[in-house]
Amino acid sequence: MAGLVWMDIKDVEGIYRDPPRTSWILVSEQTCGAQNLAMGVNETHVGGMVPEHKHEKEEEVMFFIQGKGQFITEKETIELHPGICVYNPPGEYHKIVNTGNEALKFVWIYSPQLDSHRKKD
Repeated sequence: MAGLVWMDIKDVEGIYRDPPRTSWILVSEQTCGAQNLAMGVNETHVGGMVPEHKHEKEEEVMFFIQGKGQFITEKETIELHPGICVYNPPGEYHKIVNTGNEALKFVWIYSPQLDSHRKKD
């Protein structure tokens, strides 16, 4: 396990995806040696979304800090705004839609981290 590590998001290259969104991976095995979780920031652009998906074994927490949107599951829709925190258990299909006129920004945490956050051998 790595020792104490800090980073500034300004120094981390964002990963752009379609539909339009950018994710900054701040804490992971790749970035700092973390073994049990990953953490980052997602900015879903105006008109963008995080398409429907599920995580088979990962718990996910999202804390929304900017914008408006919807967190949509098979069972419910949660209206998003700054201050909303969502816990999504493994195996639940979900998507996130930006319904506002500015970026929808949130902090995310996975435990365990996604395979894509791990070092490649």
